[in-house]
Amino acid sequence: MSSNKSTSTFGSSAIAASLQARRDFLRSSAASMAVAGAGLLGAAPIAAFSQTRVVGQDAVPKSGEYVVRNAIILTLDPTLGDLAAADIHVRGDAIVAVGTALQVPASAEVVDGTGMIVMPGLCDSHWHMWNTLFKNMVTPRASYAVLKNALGPHHTPLDYYRANRLALTEAIDAGITTVLNYAHHTQSPAHVDAEIRALVESGLRGRYAYGGADPTPINQTIDLADFERAYKEWFDRPSAWKGRVGYGIAGRAPDFRPGQTAVGIPEKAVYQKEYSLAARLGVPLVIHSGQTPGRRVSPAALHAEGFADKSTVFVHGIVLSPEDRATLVQTGAALSVSFGNEFRSQRGGDVRQQTLLLLQAGGLISLSCDASSLNRTSIFEQMRIAFAVMTPHEGTPTEKLAAVTARQCLQMASTNGLKALGFGEVAGTLSPGKRADFIMLRATDLNLAPMGELDKTIVHSATNANVDSVVVDGRFLKRGGKILSVDAQQVRREAVESLYQIRKRAGGAFAPVGDAPGLV
Repeated sequence: MSSNKSTSTFGSSAIAASLQARRDFLRSSAASMAVAGAGLLGAAPIAAFSQTRVVGQDAVPKSGEYVVRNAIILTLDPTLGDLAAADIHVRGDAIVAVGTALQVPASAEVVDGTGMIVMPGLCDSHWHMWNTLFKNMVTPRASYAVLKNALGPHHTPLDYYRANRLALTEAIDAGITTVLNYAHHTQSPAHVDAEIRALVESGLRGRYAYGGADPTPINQTIDLADFERAYKEWFDRPSAWKGRVGYGIAGRAPDFRPGQTAVGIPEKAVYQKEYSLAARLGVPLVIHSGQTPGRRVSPAALHAEGFADKSTVFVHGIVLSPEDRATLVQTGAALSVSFGNEFRSQRGGDVRQQTLLLLQAGGLISLSCDASSLNRTSIFEQMRIAFAVMTPHEGTPTEKLAAVTARQCLQMASTNGLKALGFGEVAGTLSPGKRADFIMLRATDLNLAPMGELDKTIVHSATNANVDSVVVDGRFLKRGGKILSVDAQQVRREAVESLYQIRKRAGGAFAPVGDAPGLV
């Protein structure tokens, strides 16, 4: 699309004019809709996303020094293992120590962990956040594609901001501390800035993966100038967000079937130009690898072209070949699976077989909910489905393989996701020296009783409702069952308002009933 945009280079007068137009539009939108504090510390109504940066500050509750005492601790650190009646000492954004009866300074706050399970935060490694506003609307007559095409063009930058805020607030509530926003419908620079700002302000760890408009003509690249502009404005600084938020590219999926061309598949010269720019900037690639034979991206073929490496995340992967799986293992590239979606969408593939074979070979599998419009925001649910279906099947290549274990499901839900998104050295286990990213589950809740094996208790019985506290970089984003870092009811009200306005603009069968959004 870069060929048909008026802005072609970062820092040009055209960019400046475009940014000013966006500022004026967003100011008027904010004023007319009376948006309450967009920032997490009571900032003014949302204005120009490119202008009101929060570089150098975190709009989330401050961290300090404290110790969580007398908790059941699942570290996922193979050296430390699981600990009963143990402590975790946090100073600033990092874990100082994990153990029993830790000695800490008298000034450190004591957090009572009695009756709590403390474990690494969960990770959603593939999430289309922009379409969160049409959650609960998919029906046989109004499919995901129909809703995307009918309502997508009517989202303003403000709507994107609100949609992302809703998704990210749900993530906090659900114990998800790390996310990847697969932003596959970047309608304008202002929409891009709105999504990035929401992620930065959320306090969560994650990556923003820039994609093109949906659809982008197969003979045009995505807006490469804006892709680089967003990188330079938001991420091109060593101290940007203290490593908490990173960048990526949501790659368009090329077709590697000989002699085949599918609708919407970018031409080779086009996707290679996109991927090459990302590689030059050191930006990881996240790409849909197909749910049907007609939409299959081959990791082996992509690696042969020089693009797939350990920083690459392939999504879905229902129709991978043996060579593709071998490439994933060889390169260290990850597979992100949304079990809640794969069974509904697979045609000519088998997610049970693919994941078991890749797991047996030593491949890296992480979990995702895909989109809030398609699945409930719950990595607990994805773990439970994985545990239920990743079992050997007689008469298939899996019949002699071992079934997945609850511990492996926990690793997929946390440690593996952090590795997939490039944060494996930072978080994903409760290890001294790593960032303090963890969640606390109430082991005293009725649905967790009686506790048998710790792994099975979490995978089989835990739900979002058991999440008492959520900590990222040492900061409590949720504590005692209450979200601290954002006004959740404000987020809900603004999401309802935005969907109402979007439906009004779309009209026709999507026009809302009544003159006010109300509660539904």
